[in-house]
Amino acid sequence: MITWIQAGDKSVDLDWKATGAESYNVRRSASPGGPYALIANVKGTSYADESVVNGKTYYYVVTSVNAAGESTPSLERSIKPEATIYTGGLLDRKVLDLGTIFGKSTGTTRIMTDNDQYSMQLVRGMAWYSFKTPVNIESIIVYGAPGSTMEFYDANNNRIGDAFVPTLNNKIENLPSPAKNVTSVVLKHTEGNFREWNVFGKAVEPPVAAPLNLTAAGGDKKVTLAWNSVNNATSYNVKRSTTAGGPYVTVGSVTGATYTYTDTNVVNGTTYYYVVTAVAPAGESAPSNEASATPKAGDVVIPPVEESGDSAILVITLNNGTEKEYDLSMNEVNAFIAWYEGRAAGKGPVMFAIDKHENNKGPFKNRKDYILYDKIITFEVNAYDNGKGGNGGTTPPVNPEDPSNY
Repeated sequence: MITWIQAGDKSVDLDWKATGAESYNVRRSASPGGPYALIANVKGTSYADESVVNGKTYYYVVTSVNAAGESTPSLERSIKPEATIYTGGLLDRKVLDLGTIFGKSTGTTRIMTDNDQYSMQLVRGMAWYSFKTPVNIESIIVYGAPGSTMEFYDANNNRIGDAFVPTLNNKIENLPSPAKNVTSVVLKHTEGNFREWNVFGKAVEPPVAAPLNLTAAGGDKKVTLAWNSVNNATSYNVKRSTTAGGPYVTVGSVTGATYTYTDTNVVNGTTYYYVVTAVAPAGESAPSNEASATPKAGDVVIPPVEESGDSAILVITLNNGTEKEYDLSMNEVNAFIAWYEGRAAGKGPVMFAIDKHENNKGPFKNRKDYILYDKIITFEVNAYDNGKGGNGGTTPPVNPEDPSNY
């Protein structure tokens, strides 16, 4: 029943034939013939045992499980995991394609990557493997017929550099220079037996994207910045100039979980220009869009609402084209306007909570929409009398300087 077993560095891979069972029990023993301990119940027909110790022989059986119970065990298979000169490469546990034309597979093999120097695979033409993401290859090992060549290809199936001719057999050999951004690696031979093949290097880290939608708001002796997060970013560098387009000097850095920065080393009345870059294992990104702001002193001025009425329809248009409409008391509308003017002057929180009142559907005590300042393009206030003082007619005026109100 067990059709394939191979061992690597502290690992054992098992495959078996499907029997139509609901699941399969994988059992293991340290002695031939058992007793066997249950180590896994799986739905598929393969299992990777990574709870083993190098240099120790293990004995495996597999049973089928369904509503009627558990079957008798399969025939026992044994194996000893160990780290060898063949393990630790990019072809560990990989299934290779075989054929005479690259890209047109006529068969597959696992024998050349099974960490077993005694098993042998006949290659007529070539064997190859294509990686899901590019890799950089620095060294190789080939154990088999002399006269083989190795080629490396990029994502467009263009060969990278010249073909490499191994000069060592059954020994790790460094390439003259690393093969970079390799998507496929090919071993060619007119006809020969090969025992093992592996290549060593590392995956290529994807380039980090630049932050988007950088905004800047000036306050009293400060400029507040905000931007969108970037996947895989570990930190962000904030760069500033007093000239549009730079050159920029790094003035601060924040962790990858922070998407805002307040620059307090500024002078009121001076316009500053900012960009932000993301930093990841692959390096530093290109700069974001440029955003500028001029810090200035002064109190927040709350403009009067010219329309009279108890309540109003507040319509907010966001930068993605979405319109949000709320039926609010005039006190709530004034609180929104005070918050908006405060943010325009660099004061107060970046987010405002709007109570949805009668739009509260479901078994909730309340529901709120949270609006970000830098997402608002425009808003409109349409006041009216409702004879009740509005949805929140007794709501007190809100101090935009107090973040607890939002």
